[in-house]
Amino acid sequence: MNVAQASACARSTRGRALAAFATFGMVMLIASAGPVVAHEGHGHPARIHEGTCDDLGRVAYRLNGVGANIDLDGAPLATPEAINPSTSYQIMTSETTIDGQIPDLLASDHAVMVYESDDNMNAIACGNLGGAMEGDRLITGLAEARIPGHIGFALFQPEADGTLVTIIFGHAMAPMSASGAVDDHAHADNGDDHAHSAGDANHQENDHDAEATPHA
Repeated sequence: MNVAQASACARSTRGRALAAFATFGMVMLIASAGPVVAHEGHGHPARIHEGTCDDLGRVAYRLNGVGANIDLDGAPLATPEAINPSTSYQIMTSETTIDGQIPDLLASDHAVMVYESDDNMNAIACGNLGGAMEGDRLITGLAEARIPGHIGFALFQPEADGTLVTIIFGHAMAPMSASGAVDDHAHADNGDDHAHSAGDANHQENDHDAEATPHA
């Protein structure tokens, strides 16, 4: 092998090494970014619990996260388009079809709970099933819990043999949070009995999602 051939061979070897290193780096970057993307994609976790907001029991149904762009199985979800985001309230939604029916849900106490995130299962809104029946659709209000400003509605609509549960949820829509009179930590520390009960249930939800033990 002459000098020119040896030089060409060395350049080719270095090129392959650099390409392999770059590919490895890209794979590591994607792998390290994966959990962050997946975490953001799940939105605010939502559940239908047995019991009430003041006395939550076990999880009856898991719902797709509010504001999520992937469902409970990791499949992509369509998300609503933000309109006038600089001047309007932020609105997030969730849709899930469950196998339970409205009369069965109303036959005993049930509550819809929305949590902050997969990593921080603090209650941010809750509503006991009830409210208003519009034809065959049940409209339930969701009040803020612990963290102020998160309020919305859960809509229950019959669909085939089950129920379509739609959550419409807003940020910074409560007067106290909009005025800045109470911050998150102060509200959580000085919350009423409703907020305290919701917070207690979070520990059950975080540790035993589907197997949570009802309060005594």
